[in-house]
Amino acid sequence: MSQFKNIYFIYDADGGMLNEIKYWINKNILKKDSACELCDISHGKLFVRMEWLKFIKELKTEYEVEVLHRNELPRKIQENNFQLPCVIGETDQGLKEIFNKTAFKDLENLKNVKELRAKFFEKVL
Repeated sequence: MSQFKNIYFIYDADGGMLNEIKYWINKNILKKDSACELCDISHGKLFVRMEWLKFIKELKTEYEVEVLHRNELPRKIQENNFQLPCVIGETDQGLKEIFNKTAFKDLENLKNVKELRAKFFEKVL
């Protein structure tokens, strides 16, 4: 596969039960403009999508994979000030963006796990 040893999927939302409930209410009930494009791909209205879990499991056969929220970032990722949401790959030389916030917005067809998976493998293979 590629030179990446670690892959980080990072949501533009805070983790933790209370934060996830707050995010859901803001997005689905109050209709606030607080949507995270990666959240929209990986989750339905209430639960994580099975296709997402399968994709992450598939990746874990080749990489160390972490799915993180913005309040869970390790220092090495925080120091780079990546725009969220994003997907970061880590090599022996450091961190590299695979998808950044702009890519999520620009890839109009990137609306589901199948599309994300295809675009991911285009970029890393």
